[in-house]
Amino acid sequence: MNKKMKKLGLYTMALLSMGLVACNQDFDTEFVPQTNLPESLLQMSDVSVTATAPSTINLADFIDEEAGVDKVIPIGTVSVKEGAMPANTILKAEVEFSKSPDFDDSIILDANSLDGSNEISVKASDLQDAYFNNITRNPAETPLYIRTELHTVTAGTAEAIVGKPGANYFAERNVQFTPLFKVQIAPAYYVIGAGAGWSADGARTQKFQHSDEDVYDDPIFTIVVDAGGDDCWFAIGDDTAIDAVAAGDWNQLFGTKGASEDLTGTMDRRTALGGEHSFHVTGAKKIRITLDMMEYSYKIEPVDIADAYYLVGGPGSWSSDKSLKFSHSGADVFDDPVFTYVFEGNGGTGDIWFTFGDADALDAIDSNNWNKLFGYVGDFDLSGSFDRRDAIGAENTFHVDGSAKFYRFQVNMMTKTYTITPLDFDPYVYFIGATDGWSNAEQKLALTDESGIYSGYLYVADPNGWGVEFKFQKEPGNWDTQLNSNTFTSITGGFEKGGDNIKAADGEGVYYVTLDMANLTLNAVKVEKMGIIGDFNGWGGDVEMTWNATDYCFEATNAGVNANGWKFRINSDWGINLGGNGNGTNINDLVANGENISLVGNTIKLYPTRKNSDNIYCTVE
Repeated sequence: MNKKMKKLGLYTMALLSMGLVACNQDFDTEFVPQTNLPESLLQMSDVSVTATAPSTINLADFIDEEAGVDKVIPIGTVSVKEGAMPANTILKAEVEFSKSPDFDDSIILDANSLDGSNEISVKASDLQDAYFNNITRNPAETPLYIRTELHTVTAGTAEAIVGKPGANYFAERNVQFTPLFKVQIAPAYYVIGAGAGWSADGARTQKFQHSDEDVYDDPIFTIVVDAGGDDCWFAIGDDTAIDAVAAGDWNQLFGTKGASEDLTGTMDRRTALGGEHSFHVTGAKKIRITLDMMEYSYKIEPVDIADAYYLVGGPGSWSSDKSLKFSHSGADVFDDPVFTYVFEGNGGTGDIWFTFGDADALDAIDSNNWNKLFGYVGDFDLSGSFDRRDAIGAENTFHVDGSAKFYRFQVNMMTKTYTITPLDFDPYVYFIGATDGWSNAEQKLALTDESGIYSGYLYVADPNGWGVEFKFQKEPGNWDTQLNSNTFTSITGGFEKGGDNIKAADGEGVYYVTLDMANLTLNAVKVEKMGIIGDFNGWGGDVEMTWNATDYCFEATNAGVNANGWKFRINSDWGINLGGNGNGTNINDLVANGENISLVGNTIKLYPTRKNSDNIYCTVE
C-alpha cells in the first residue's frame, strides 16, 4: 500500500495560459485536493518538462538551520506548446519521491508556484521533513527516485491530470540522496555498572532489547537489569563507548544532563557533559530503563521485586530453607509481578501460620534477623496489603484455619497486596465454546490430582465461523462460574489469550489439556496423531487413528491388537499416553500412564473428551 502523503507542501501553480505567465516565486497558492481526477484536455504531446534535479542531493548543501538558509531543489523546466493551453486554465505540479523505483512507498510534495519562471522546485526543508516523518529517519545516503505529475485547473476548481492518471509522469530521474544528519543512533546499547559491574565484559551482558526495525524508524531501546544492591550506579554506552572502556577511556559513555537521581530526562556523552553524570538509583532490586535515542531521552523505573520468593512456616519449617519456592510465569516481573504458592490444609486441626520473603530475607534468618520477612498491614484478612516487618514494626504473620483442602497464597509485588484463597476443587471443569455453538458445556476435564490439576482431551472446532475460541465453567451452563482467559496467569502450548475468550492458536483439532486451578495455569498440546502401539506391532510405530467429529471419537480398523498388551499415545511419543485404570481389561476408565490393555480386536474407538461419560473410554471389537 502506498504511503503517499498528499499536500505535504504547498501547491505548485504553473501559471501558464497560452504560454508561461510571469509571477514571483512562492509556495502560498493552494487548491482543494481531489481524487480520481479526469484526464486533462491538455495533451501530453503539448507539454514537456526537462529534468533539472542534480544527480546528487545532499540536504546539507541546501539547508543551514543555524543561518536560517532553506534553498529550493530544482526539479525540472516546463514548456507548453503555444496555443495548446485551454482557456482560463493554469498548471500545477506535484513531485513524488521514493526510495523504490516502483514508488510503492512514496511521498508527494507540492512544488513552487511559477511566477516569472518556468522552473519547478521544492523547498529542501519540505523534503527533509516529509522524508524524515514518512519514509525513514535513517540519515544514510540512498538512491531516491523522482517523478512529477502535472495537473490543469480550469476556472479555479476543475482539476484534471495531464496524461493518463497513474501512468504519465514528467521529469523522471533517480539521484543519490542524503538527508540531514539530525541524530546518530547506534545499532546497540548497553548498561555498564548496576548488577554486572563496571567492566566492558559485564556491560556486554546487559544489552538493551530492540525490535527488528531500522533504529531510525524505531529508536526505542529497553532493558531490565538487576540493581546489584541498594545503592546502584550505572552509565549507558554503545559499542564504541564499551570498546573505549576496554581500552581505558570512559569518556564516550552516556550520562544524564540532569541530576543523577532523575528518573526521566535527557542524556549525552560524557565528553559533551564535561563529567561522569552517572545514573543513580537506590532501594531497588530491578530497574527497567527505556531509551528514546531519537530524542536522547531516558526513563528509569526502579522496583523492589526479586526473581524469587519463598514460603516460611506453613507446611515447611521456620528456617532459611528455600525449598518452598513460589511459582511464577517466568515473564519479566514488570509485566507479571504476581507470585503464587499453594499448600495443603490440615483438616481444620489447628491454625497454619506462615510468612514469606526473598533470598535476602531468608539469608538474614541465619543471623537471627527475622525483620526482613513480610507481614500483613493493618488488621488481618484473607486479602490485604503487606510490607516488610521492619517497616511495619511488628511480625503480623499470615494464618489460616486449615479447614480447606488447599490454600492459594498469591502476592503482587508491584502493589504489595496479597490474596489467600481456600480451595476445594470440584471433580470437573466444563468446556463451552464455538465447537458446540456456545450452548452445550458437555466436554470436560477431570480432577486428576487433588492439588488442583485437571486434565483431559478437548475437541476445539469452528463450525459456524465464530473463531476457534472457548471458555470453561465450573458448573455447566452457569456463566457466573466461568473461567476465561483473564482467570489464568499463564496460557501456554497450543492455546493463547483471545481477548476474554481462550483461543486455540494451533487451529481446529483435539488437544490434550492440563489446567492447574491452584496456580491458575493452562497448557495444551495438539493431538497431531493419536496412535495405538503394543505387542502386536513389536512396540514399534503407531497405528494411526482417524478423528470422527460426529461421534467425538478416534477410530481404527484392522488394528489387530492382541492380549499381550497395547496402549494409546499421542504424537508418537510416550509423554502423553492412555491405559487401563488398575488392570488391562478396564477400558471404561482409561487414565494417563495406565496399565497395558489386554483385549483383542480389530476395530477400536477411543472417546477421549468425556462428552458422554465421566471417564475416558474405548471400545474394542
